[in-house]
This record gives sequence, C-alpha cells and structure tokens, in this order.
Amino acid sequence: MTKRILILQRIVGVLYIIAGVGKFFPEIESVEQRLDDAADANDGIAVIGDFTEWLATYPTGVTVFVAAAMIVSGLVLIRNRELVLAALYGQLVMLVCFVIILVSSVPQILVLDAAFFAAAIYLIVAHRRAPAGSSRIPAEARTDTET
Repeated sequence: MTKRILILQRIVGVLYIIAGVGKFFPEIESVEQRLDDAADANDGIAVIGDFTEWLATYPTGVTVFVAAAMIVSGLVLIRNRELVLAALYGQLVMLVCFVIILVSSVPQILVLDAAFFAAAIYLIVAHRRAPAGSSRIPAEARTDTET
C-alpha cells in the first residue's frame, strides 16, 4: 500500500469520526429531525415506510448506533490494522442504508454519500491488490509504534 492510499484512508477515517461525533450535536445535524422528515417522505412506501417510521420512534438509539458505527470504523481506518476491509465493507452497507432511508427527504445525500462510497471502493480495491505478505504500511509512512 502506498503512502498516498494510507493518507486517503486516514482522511476518510477522520471524516467518519467527525461525522459520528456530529450526530450528538443537533446544531450540526439533528438525527431526530432527519428521521422525522424521512418518515414523512417515506410514508406509504412498502417496507421502507414502516421501517423508517419505526426508526423515527427511537431517535436516541439510532443516533448512538450510527455514531458508534461511524466513530469505530473511522478509528479502524486511522489505525490501519486487520479490520480495515471489514470497516470499509461495513461503511458501504451503512451508506446504502442511509441513501435508501433518506433519499426521499434529503436528495442531496446522494452527492455526499457517493463521494464516501467511491473512496471506500477505491480503498477496498487498493487493499485487495496489495501483495500477500507485503508490508501494509510503507517504511517511510510508519510511526515509531508501527512495525
């Protein structure tokens, strides 16, 4: 893995952490309001309408779950350890769920989530192409604690 890919991975990780922490501050993003808007927009749509309504009844639980998932996956990307691919795949699933639930109420989610989706795909491909047994971090990109 090149230093450039590692930098991109860590930038994406930091952005996920910031977004996860931001979920707890309604001034930045009100998860409760987003869920209410999504429930209204998805009202009457088979399967997703009832699910969105159910999510809207538990905004605190949804906030904690989503924030924790984003923060943990961001930390995994920053640390660059064994769970990077699992975190990236989890982020893809999370992004798809966000789009399905929120696209009717917040269509601009497609643009932002498309950027994160593209970054995750790019990083997955980069990790898959890395030769087996090779160092995942180039020597010049390592810190004193990484071997």
